[in-house]
Amino acid sequence: MESNFVARRLAAFLPIAGIAIVALVAVITAMTVLGGTESLATPSPSPSPSSTPTASIAASPTTLAMPSDTSSPVIMALLPSAPPIPVAGRKIDRDPNGIWLVDIRYPELKTDSTPFAAAVNDDIFNEVQTRFVAFENGPAAIVQTPGVMNTFTGTYTTDLLTPDLVSYTERWVDDTAGAQPATTVTTMNYWLKTGQRLDLEDIFYDLPGALAIISQQSRDQLHRLLGAGYDPNIADAGTSAAIANFGGWALTATGLKVTLAEFQVGTAEVGLPVVLVPWSVLAGVMQPNGPAARLAGLPGPS
Repeated sequence: MESNFVARRLAAFLPIAGIAIVALVAVITAMTVLGGTESLATPSPSPSPSSTPTASIAASPTTLAMPSDTSSPVIMALLPSAPPIPVAGRKIDRDPNGIWLVDIRYPELKTDSTPFAAAVNDDIFNEVQTRFVAFENGPAAIVQTPGVMNTFTGTYTTDLLTPDLVSYTERWVDDTAGAQPATTVTTMNYWLKTGQRLDLEDIFYDLPGALAIISQQSRDQLHRLLGAGYDPNIADAGTSAAIANFGGWALTATGLKVTLAEFQVGTAEVGLPVVLVPWSVLAGVMQPNGPAARLAGLPGPS
């Protein structure tokens, strides 16, 4: 009976022993593999007594380098509650030989009256300088009439002046063309929260839709403005829904003012017609959170 009892105890012990042996073999195998891997690795310099494993990892360059963002963030200024203070600039230059004269009056903002006044002023002056250089290097030195100076003049109107928006129309008159001076305009529209000069894409999310509205409004208003002088053969081409036709746009409190160019919609007698497209007509295609949104009663930028 004692032998049977021992046999039973051995039978019960054998599975446990087998498991223990398998586990021991697994441990020995793993240690062998790890040891072999460590022997193949390049040895690291011993850390200094004051260093810790964590400090050593942090000091090592990692392979998880993130791509750098090279775009410049848009800086938004906190604006005063009052509109900026307007001031006037003037550029006068005269050819020493008495052939030409430049006299340009242009807008500026008092530099401490709004955060981005200097940026706006620089952009406006660059526009003035570009026009002056083009005149000086182009028609300025061509003598049209003996004893008569060629003149290039600039005057401006302020179309909008609010704490966050300013809009100007600069009118240029160049009399070097001969019998009749050539008159053109440049419009300059700025969002004062960023100092950004605005494009139509900044005002309208649906630019083709906006151009279609401006086109139709221009034709309707020109019919009334020009009366019998309205020639659809000229006016329809000059008011088609193309962005090039409406480059002379300016922001106003009541709508988008568009100054059309000479000969764009009629003869020389027509001059430079101006149409005003109400914001109420354009609201449906405007950027609801865009710079000019509040002019149309939309939420506007936060």
